[in-house]
Amino acid sequence: MISVLFILCTVVSAVKWDAPAPYDPVWLASVQTFPTATSPTETKFGWGWVYESDVEFRLFTRRNANDYQVLKTNDSASLKQSNFDFSKKVKVLSHGWLNHGESPMPMSIKQAYLNVSDLNIIVLDWGIAANVNYILASYNVASVGRLLTEFLNFLIREGVSMDDVHLIGHSLGAHVVGIAGAYVKKGPIDTITGLDPALPLFSVGNKNARLDKHDARHVEVIHTCGGYLGFMAPLGHIDFYPNGGVRQPGCGTDFRGFCAHNRAHMFFSESITSLVPFTAVRCKDYDELYYNGSCEGTGETLIMGGFLIHYGKDGIYYLRTNAETPFAQG
Repeated sequence: MISVLFILCTVVSAVKWDAPAPYDPVWLASVQTFPTATSPTETKFGWGWVYESDVEFRLFTRRNANDYQVLKTNDSASLKQSNFDFSKKVKVLSHGWLNHGESPMPMSIKQAYLNVSDLNIIVLDWGIAANVNYILASYNVASVGRLLTEFLNFLIREGVSMDDVHLIGHSLGAHVVGIAGAYVKKGPIDTITGLDPALPLFSVGNKNARLDKHDARHVEVIHTCGGYLGFMAPLGHIDFYPNGGVRQPGCGTDFRGFCAHNRAHMFFSESITSLVPFTAVRCKDYDELYYNGSCEGTGETLIMGGFLIHYGKDGIYYLRTNAETPFAQG
């Protein structure tokens, strides 16, 4: 297997950014000949190898900001003996392909949130099912999503309200949290944030297999590698398109797309603690962005990411960023 590239960034100190193993873009096109990923209700591929033991739910709070505690589905003792605080909001973070629970996406966002507020941060580590070839990993998304659903249903039985839950997923992880939101009992989930939801082997038409705005009361999406590694089409109530949502400044030629793809979670983690906001302008419609690559705008603005949730501001939003950290231009 081609060796993993290691990239250092400074969005959050002491976090090393390791990109997934690069692959030939021709291969990316070839995977489109494979059947698309299916929803949890479809079993033609057989999802059985992703067992409950293959995923881990890791709790971080300000009392244990660096040393996680493992929570187990249907294990009340593990929950009650942990630092989980029923009076605090819950953030669940799900990484993507070739990543794991200690990858930059969950770790940088976890650090950022705990710098701002005392929360229950739960990192979903599904690295065993994610560190396989992309085709198989995409087929594993449905099973991992259902395992997250079972965990959320367990929290509900223990007294957690889905009004206090925010799911955040990057790449394939965005579809994992979307599926969980769609099937959870006593929902809906309050908020889902999708960070450049993965495109290869997923489609706009098959809503049951991917993140969709009906998966939560409020869904926000940040698009950074649209039309290649991530979806270009809007999937949420609010869809942000930094720099047009396709290519990102500072990424050079980026023919494999990994730099732009990872910008989504880098922008989001920075937005939580940054004093300079990621200010976006609302587009007239998606066509204005799609055909022009930018928006003149309606005059209405909105901050991308951040600590607060932007209820009731549905629409398409465009913004520019800097080519390197700090990315926000204000």
